[in-house]
Amino acid sequence: MFGFVINKLKNRKWLNLCLLMGVALFIALFVCHPMFEKGAGNQILDRLFTDHATQQNEFPAQMSREGTYAVADYPDSQSVLDKLSGYEQKWTEYVDIDKVSAQQLITLSGGRADTEFGGINNYFTIGYLPGLSEYAEVVKSKADTATFECSVSEKTMDHYGLVAGEKIYLHVPDGSGKKEIPFVISQICREKDINDPYWAKTLSDMGDVIFVSQDVFDEMMQYYSEDNISYSDFLMLDYRQINTENASLYDGYMEQFKDADKLYNDNIRDTLDGFFTQQKTIKLMLWALELPCLVLLILFIRMISAQILSLEENDILVLRSRGATKLQVFILYLQQSGIIAFAGCVLGIVLGYIMCRAAASTDGFLRFTAKDIGTYKFVWQMLVYAVAAGVIMVLFITVPVWKKSKDAISERSSRGRISKKKPLWEKCFIDVILLALSAYLLYNYNKQKSTLAISVLENRSIDPVMILDNSLFIFATALLCVRLTGLIILLVDRLFKKHFSPAMYASFLQLKRTRYNQGFLAVFLIMTVAGGIFDANMARTMNSNMEKRIVYNVGCDAIYNEDFRLRIQKNKDGSVNWMYDEPDFGKYESLKNEGICDGVTRVLEDERVDISAGSGSVPDAYLMAINTKEFGETAKLQSDQNDDINDAHWFNYLNELAKEPDGVIISSNLAKALGLKVGDSLNYSRYVPEAVDDDQIYASENAKVCAIVKGFPGYERYTYETDAEGNVTEQEKYLIVANYATVVEKFGMTPYSVWMNLSKGKTVDDIYKNITSAQQLIDENKNSATVQITNGMFTLSFILSLIVCSVGFLLYWVMTLKQRELQFGIYRAMGMRMREVKAMLLNEQIFLSFLPLLAGAGIGIAATAMFVRLISIIYLPQKHNIGVNVYIYPSDMLELAGVLFVAVAVCYVVISRLLKSMKIAQALRLGEDS
Repeated sequence: MFGFVINKLKNRKWLNLCLLMGVALFIALFVCHPMFEKGAGNQILDRLFTDHATQQNEFPAQMSREGTYAVADYPDSQSVLDKLSGYEQKWTEYVDIDKVSAQQLITLSGGRADTEFGGINNYFTIGYLPGLSEYAEVVKSKADTATFECSVSEKTMDHYGLVAGEKIYLHVPDGSGKKEIPFVISQICREKDINDPYWAKTLSDMGDVIFVSQDVFDEMMQYYSEDNISYSDFLMLDYRQINTENASLYDGYMEQFKDADKLYNDNIRDTLDGFFTQQKTIKLMLWALELPCLVLLILFIRMISAQILSLEENDILVLRSRGATKLQVFILYLQQSGIIAFAGCVLGIVLGYIMCRAAASTDGFLRFTAKDIGTYKFVWQMLVYAVAAGVIMVLFITVPVWKKSKDAISERSSRGRISKKKPLWEKCFIDVILLALSAYLLYNYNKQKSTLAISVLENRSIDPVMILDNSLFIFATALLCVRLTGLIILLVDRLFKKHFSPAMYASFLQLKRTRYNQGFLAVFLIMTVAGGIFDANMARTMNSNMEKRIVYNVGCDAIYNEDFRLRIQKNKDGSVNWMYDEPDFGKYESLKNEGICDGVTRVLEDERVDISAGSGSVPDAYLMAINTKEFGETAKLQSDQNDDINDAHWFNYLNELAKEPDGVIISSNLAKALGLKVGDSLNYSRYVPEAVDDDQIYASENAKVCAIVKGFPGYERYTYETDAEGNVTEQEKYLIVANYATVVEKFGMTPYSVWMNLSKGKTVDDIYKNITSAQQLIDENKNSATVQITNGMFTLSFILSLIVCSVGFLLYWVMTLKQRELQFGIYRAMGMRMREVKAMLLNEQIFLSFLPLLAGAGIGIAATAMFVRLISIIYLPQKHNIGVNVYIYPSDMLELAGVLFVAVAVCYVVISRLLKSMKIAQALRLGEDS
């Protein structure tokens, strides 16, 4: 039996190889899912931990416990430290991650103290920090063995005016009164590397602690009559070992730790909560993006398997007539499809791994890079997915055999070879129903755009139907086009039947007889072309809008935020004087002389400005103070796709501001809020630095409105704030732009950022490391998991569409020609010329191929116009000065059209050669034999 199956596969090796290709691609795409999901999940985890470290300025994976122990239970420091180490061991017993570092601090309450050089009634705490000597460096030291030695931090030194060698007289309660214990400051220390994971609490965070050795600490415990000893324990873990496989397990353990121990805490669970939300979104996105491509591959496989089954229909009838049961025939084809599925699994796993790695390496549509994709690795779930996909393919290919194996040869004539039965979907108007459903969903989603955008910003799961609706629209419209094509064929035939040549009459007769059978090819072609166009346009729109928004938000090539030193002086009367020391700006101006920058300018920014005019006022406006000439040479205003954001070029507004030293440019929403127009006056006020006072205005200035703008370099009109419960609210930001010299004169020097316009061919690497540039932000955005998945899947879908469409189209027509070899032989025997046969085939291709291809292009463009802006909410949920614009790259359309043109041309050439090589006598003999 097995040898018989192998011979059957060899007899139609090219068809079976095409079927194997389709099965392998289907399994490969199926297999991609777990690898992509796990890789993207690990990438998200890594980014969340990194962002947490940057934003919170702390190690992102730490467990901690802070509290007190009774001195009666723990009489010395070592017993306390052993207890803390026991907690650490218990934690890591469940959360099996390598320890990076650990910080343990134990303290006694201390008391009031006098210092040798005049300090009176200061409060100090006695502490023991085991890692102090290893992780801190001595700034100053002075030994004195005659008394207890201690160390203090630089902050404590500065705060109390202490010096090395100075004595501290600590008043300690000993039960009978207060005893004075002298300490000498033997060391003043600071962190060797404040970014070392060990410093969960920095020396500055530890307050007014005097650090002593373990022996001294134990001796101090004997002097105190207090009942408790305070402690803090921080365990830092290697967050790189937390991945998609163990994140849920570890999160559960940490929840149990917290439930069992109220003093336990960690900063990992919040990160994991954000990860679980994003992971769910990633899963839904992957299925929503994969499903249309999987459906396309199923159509391809169905087309090939149907062709094979049609060619083997006679073989099935012979087997049934010779006594084979339906079950035996079914098992025979089950083995045949099983062999193909097994080979497809082997190829699919390898191909899926390669496809996933290739998709992960994209940083744009059809743009493959050599970036690090180490998080995308082979996972065991790929084997499970491969087996599941293989079983689906076996059933999908084999089940139609059961219907074909019902009849014997004697019943063949009663069935007929060509189905004239109208399909169920056409009878029930499924196409119209699905199209109406798609339109209804689109209407509802468009009404809920604002709600959907807020939902995305709050990291809630997306609705996958929003992504799939465009595929539903394409499928429904494809079915509708098949219905309309059939009606067009009937209409043309009825109108011009009397004027047809014999060849054209035969052509339309064939079209009418096979229009229900040939509709499958039309649906396949329409979905392929429309899907390819939509994927390309969706990816281009997403990437282009993201890049343009980033360029607009930054406002120039690169920005460097200088460090300003704030000096604060408290006066005897309680008032405070403050002043910023400006760094040397000349080093930036020299960048122009060195040819690194074409423009450099100061931009003073303040987001705590109150503006009033008449009876109205606006708080927390955004002030920009600029030098108009330098700013014009440096800044860039990213325009909208269709037109400039403003009514005139923004240089005109700079010119108006340059004419008025006390003038300002304001945003259109500010003008609307306060009822202002050009020439009106307003007053703006600034607050003292937050380090001095949170809510105190120190100066105000009157100004004249010179210009009103909708957009300005670096000005984002809309901002979003998240409350403690995770709810996001949208707020408008108001802009006021003033002359830099005027602002400094009226308000004094305050921190500014340095904006740069890089020379051609120069990058931020030629300047400083810690610098913000538009290109860096664009690269970071491209490497985010959501964008990477979208670019990768759209790229794969587009490439697979081209391959499947080309192969499927060519194969379908070649096999159709083979099946009609007898018919063409008869036509030729009846005197029909070869060019008439070609004309007949060309006419059929116009209705069955060219019209669906044109329809697919139109449907793809229609889907782009209808759905791209809606789906863009997932990637661009924020409102912006620049609206979402649809981008259609002619190069993508030319690539798709070029491939299809080549496929059609090759198909026509192959058909012509097959017709020329066809032997009339053999064709007629074939008819006699059949």
